[in-house]
Amino acid sequence: MNLSKNHTISKIVAKAVLRITIILIAFPIIVYFTNTEVMSQQVFFPHRWAVIAPVLLLLVFTTLLILVLRDKYTKIEYNWLFSLTGVFVCLYLVLFYTRILSIL
Repeated sequence: MNLSKNHTISKIVAKAVLRITIILIAFPIIVYFTNTEVMSQQVFFPHRWAVIAPVLLLLVFTTLLILVLRDKYTKIEYNWLFSLTGVFVCLYLVLFYTRILSIL
């Protein structure tokens, strides 16, 4: 089976984005069990869209994750869409963690 170069790159990028996203999702769980006073802050969202937009982003991410994993990274379009959505999820999580946890 001869795969194109674009397929191989999209497969590698999709797998890397998935792993980075899982690490970023696991980060607050690790912090919670090691340093509970850092995680004791309350979160306040001033607008309804501040909650709806990230929830929609996570729904799109999980939908594409299911499609990509069901097809086992064989469809190039799903791989690139999943990678793009994963980058946005990673950026959102990093910004959210720096805002809430005051890391930087």
